[in-house]
Amino acid sequence: MLSLVFTSCNTGSSTETNTERFYASAWNIELDRSHPTVGSVLPAEEHYECTATLTKDGTFLIPVDSLRHHRYQYWSYSWSTDQFYMNWSPCIDWYMNEAEDSMYLHYMFDDYDATTGVEFSWDYELYMTK
Repeated sequence: MLSLVFTSCNTGSSTETNTERFYASAWNIELDRSHPTVGSVLPAEEHYECTATLTKDGTFLIPVDSLRHHRYQYWSYSWSTDQFYMNWSPCIDWYMNEAEDSMYLHYMFDDYDATTGVEFSWDYELYMTK
């Protein structure tokens, strides 16, 4: 009798997400980055378009020439924490629109101006589509 009760609770539908679509093909990226005036460093607004690939192990690859002097950044995704990272710091905000295969990532990148020694942060926004 007890096994009948547990069997009747089984809905038969799977709640497992098909993650293969995230790494099966490249993503189109529109990347905007900016920072305000900080000390003697003038404000900047930059826009880039490129492609990126996500791999099953969580690596997030953007071609190094796509970001000019910010090419040494490391991007990743952790399936266990369900979080995107850039240079091992979690993104400030991110969301996914599964119906349209699109994602939005927002994070800050600490930088400095080598000529003045002024430290400042870039504000990054990535709009990703398939």
